[in-house]
Amino acid sequence: MEMVKVSVITPVYNVEEYLEETLDSLVNQTLAPIEIIMIDDGSTDRSPDIIKEYSRRYPNIISVKQENSGPGAARNNGLKIARGEYISFVDSDDILPRDALESMYTAALSKKSAIVLGASLSFNKTETWFIGSHYNNKVYEKGEKNLIANQELLYSLGPCNKLYRRDIVKDITFPLGIKVTEDQPFVIEAYLRAGGDIYTIDKVIYNYRSRENEDNLSLSQTVRVNSVSVLKDIMKSMSISDSLWDKYIDNEVARFQVKRYYYNRLVTADIWPALRNAVDSRNRDITVQTFGIFNEWIRGLDKHFFNEIHSLHTVIFKNLVNRFDLLDSSGRKSYQECLDIALKKISFKTEIRLLESPAFESTFKAARKSGEKNSFLPIQMYVYKRKYIRFNSKVNTAVIRRIVFPLCKLLPLQDKITFASSKVASLQDSFECLYDEIEKSRPDYKVVGHFKKERSFKDYVKLYYDIATSKYVIVEDYYRPLYKLKARKGTEVIQTWHAAGAFKKFGHSAVGYRESNTKEFENQAHGSYTKVAVTSKEIIPHYAEAFNISEKNVYSVGLPRTDVFFDQEGIEYLRKKYEAVYPAMRNKKIITYAPTFRGGPGKRSSFNIQLDLKKMAEELSDEYVLILKLHPSVTKGVNIPKEAKDFVLNLSKNDINNVLSITDILISDYSSVIFEYALLERPMIFYAYDLEEYLQDRGFYYEYKDFIPGPLADKTEQVISLIQQNAFDIQKVKAFKERFFEVFDGQASKRFVETLIKPIKKS
Repeated sequence: MEMVKVSVITPVYNVEEYLEETLDSLVNQTLAPIEIIMIDDGSTDRSPDIIKEYSRRYPNIISVKQENSGPGAARNNGLKIARGEYISFVDSDDILPRDALESMYTAALSKKSAIVLGASLSFNKTETWFIGSHYNNKVYEKGEKNLIANQELLYSLGPCNKLYRRDIVKDITFPLGIKVTEDQPFVIEAYLRAGGDIYTIDKVIYNYRSRENEDNLSLSQTVRVNSVSVLKDIMKSMSISDSLWDKYIDNEVARFQVKRYYYNRLVTADIWPALRNAVDSRNRDITVQTFGIFNEWIRGLDKHFFNEIHSLHTVIFKNLVNRFDLLDSSGRKSYQECLDIALKKISFKTEIRLLESPAFESTFKAARKSGEKNSFLPIQMYVYKRKYIRFNSKVNTAVIRRIVFPLCKLLPLQDKITFASSKVASLQDSFECLYDEIEKSRPDYKVVGHFKKERSFKDYVKLYYDIATSKYVIVEDYYRPLYKLKARKGTEVIQTWHAAGAFKKFGHSAVGYRESNTKEFENQAHGSYTKVAVTSKEIIPHYAEAFNISEKNVYSVGLPRTDVFFDQEGIEYLRKKYEAVYPAMRNKKIITYAPTFRGGPGKRSSFNIQLDLKKMAEELSDEYVLILKLHPSVTKGVNIPKEAKDFVLNLSKNDINNVLSITDILISDYSSVIFEYALLERPMIFYAYDLEEYLQDRGFYYEYKDFIPGPLADKTEQVISLIQQNAFDIQKVKAFKERFFEVFDGQASKRFVETLIKPIKKS
């Protein structure tokens, strides 16, 4: 009898719609001889007839019938009769590429491998895609592997898309009585038995059919309606797998590492979906029973091992909190028990006082007295009663965002305005202008500010408390604490963007350019805004696009910090003040070079000045001084030639409004400072030595050369010549100003407050 190279084992249950396609992919394999073992698991549709017909046409198809017992029993029966040198499992609705078995078999022989696996694709009626967890964890990188060194193999625990040498698996069985994750112990034991004889080929050898939206799902796509039975199955399967680590891995450290990886994967891929479905069902019995199983499991975990399962922390402190509103009183009690167990087990390096301040004590006491229905009071009081709670630094902020912020949203909304920024260190720029106006026209509002770049735990708690209880939250840039945050009803989150006008593209408008963020990042960063303030109607569409917000929520009120440019007495005072501090300015005109940064976030700290400062000093120092005002992102110093020391002043740390106010000629490139400076109706030069390259990085809202309100230069000699010849068209600057600003009265702060900050209603 001719030796069978590969036995293909396929459990079949009610897949008449897809079975012929699967069988066609098997009988047309380029490898021969193979045997195809079809195990009918008590099908009630036409599947048995299809198997019978193919068996008649293809003698290498073996047909076996059994009572409905599940795919595990079917695969076990197939293993008993398999004669192949190697074994492969294929689900009855999936498809193998024609050379799949030959590719794996050839690799198995050449590499002397006990297990060979390759890449899988998922497909449905309209598209094909790589399986995310496999791709992201680099499961299918080519080469020799073993489970201890290549723990990413644990993301491929399905029996399919693999070729097993028969002697490795002939006496391993799929556990019976388990419908979900029943294949994991089998694959894990096969991996462990194979040792270092596992090989991955860089080729797609399996096509997995995705039928989540159809009624008749495959055995591997069981709808997890009953989360209770699903979680029970997962626990049984996990218990079997636990015994395998002890049986096959002698080294204690290696055993711990592999088990830790497996548990993290299991929580993410299996346990959390079951728990999530229970919560989403809003079925009290299912939710309570599922939590009961879950809570019992985490209660039994070793404290040290619990702290190593980071995905479990995410589930408890983030994912479940995010769905807290879906729980009724019984579900919330079950979650409180879960939280109690988890917090008793968490043991981290730093003890943090939580909600220690008297302000929070009185706040939560007031909340307790309010007796609101469906509130977070069980968690509030639980957290408050614990004077110290140890938190993992990796989930610290997530805990605050997902527990403290939601529970604070249930406290009364206050007549409070919160200014927040990670870019400025105090109340300055537009914030300062708005604060002064609020004090005048909306004095009944309480105003608070959060300006720290580095925050302690208590700082974060106070920050999210203020965001949750303020009627207005005002930001002026990207603000990470707001990312993915949904403000409460009644709170306006207003973006008064730090840059005026619309020059280089930003936010969603910049997605796709070389130095841009991803669309997903921009969605997270700007999704919380309810209103945006801009300088003119001309740019409303641009800001609406950049922040992915409706144009009706973008208001042309002006940029508050530009009010200072209409204060002539203040500008004259600034000039005298600067001349007193910097004597080199006396009796000289001031040129300011204010370029924007270059490159992505990792490159912006440095700036290579292309202007020949020595030559400029030689040609212009009799009449001018040059101020350097580099972008705030540029944190590394610049070298000024000794020949230009008396000509160049590096005032990069000075307030930009102050510097612009005393500037006679501005040299810039792609910076938005040109909009503010245009209000002064003074000359500008655009030194754009890298225009074509910069266009690839960012892009502009307008055609650059037609847009700029001043002459273009790309060499130092041109800049010098323009200054010496006074070759400027101020009418062009005025037209530019009138295009991007609508009112010139120094009252932008007043318009902002009158338009966007409602007066407090007197009761």
